[in-house]
Amino acid sequence: MTSSTTPTSRFQGNAQLHQFLFWAALAAVAAIVAFLIGGIVFASTPLVILAGGGVVLLALELVAMWLNQRGKVTVSAYVVCSAVASYALLIVLVAPDFLPVLMLGPVIILTIVQPLLDQIALRVISVGMTLLAIVITALGKYVRLFEPMPDAILNPLLIILVALSMPILLILMWQNYNRVTSALQQSEQSNRALQAIRDHLEEEVTRRTSDLQQALHSLEQQFAEQRSLRIALEQQQEAIRELSVPILPVTNDILVMPLIGVVDRERLGDINRRALTAIAESGAQKLLIDITGVPVVDKEVANGLITVFQAVRLLGGQVYLAGVRPEVAQALVAINIDLQGIQTFATLQDALARALPAAKVRAA
Repeated sequence: MTSSTTPTSRFQGNAQLHQFLFWAALAAVAAIVAFLIGGIVFASTPLVILAGGGVVLLALELVAMWLNQRGKVTVSAYVVCSAVASYALLIVLVAPDFLPVLMLGPVIILTIVQPLLDQIALRVISVGMTLLAIVITALGKYVRLFEPMPDAILNPLLIILVALSMPILLILMWQNYNRVTSALQQSEQSNRALQAIRDHLEEEVTRRTSDLQQALHSLEQQFAEQRSLRIALEQQQEAIRELSVPILPVTNDILVMPLIGVVDRERLGDINRRALTAIAESGAQKLLIDITGVPVVDKEVANGLITVFQAVRLLGGQVYLAGVRPEVAQALVAINIDLQGIQTFATLQDALARALPAAKVRAA
């Protein structure tokens, strides 16, 4: 069987406030001892009362320390400030001659609460401490419950109070200085970190901008290359179309268009365009279309050729259809194609014999 012990409480408060309360408690103990010894030695009732008030002050400071340890920092600050203000009022009522030292009370209170409260609460406390200073001054000047203390008692006690109050005030001021310095250092570190982040972001933006520019330049080069390739491809396609539909001049008046391979709808358009362009540019009167190399002549091919014949006739030319093999003739009859008005020949030689005068044929 094993057992483990865990702490019942952990420190959750403000370390600087805890340090101040520790030294304030020591100062309260010293004041209690000084007032008690003075009251007993000189049989002074005011000093005994001040020693009793110091005990109450010490108890409240210990309560404030306990509250601070449990994370109730603001409540702890209010408790210790209330204790200091109450003890200052008690001192000014019992011993008005301590008035010069008591004016440090509001200053100590403001120094305690300054780093712990927000702006509105700090304004309220400042107004309260101003009123407290006025009240302490008025009581010290116009209210006297006991006979004045002899200088032999008053002066040493004034020195003791100053010796106890000033270190506490200096401790508070030093803590606030350290707090402000630490805040400034953290702010500078944060600024340096932000500057480093901004520089890194600027470098990243610059690098990515350069990468994007390079990518854009590469894309522009690729686009230019693709454009050049597309132009070259279009030129090649145009050359292929021209080669697939060649126009061969036999004489100034006669052109021959030999067709080889399968003829589809696109090629029929090229045939029509090339035939009309050749007739218009050369001024020829006769066009011989040779379909010997066309393996299949269906209805679509036949109708397309008839369209070419009609267009050439509109330009004033004559069309001869050569290469009509027996199977092609049977196919044209089967699909009921009307070739009326179109001169057809079995071979290109027969078509040339008809188109050219006989003497020229023999000479050739």
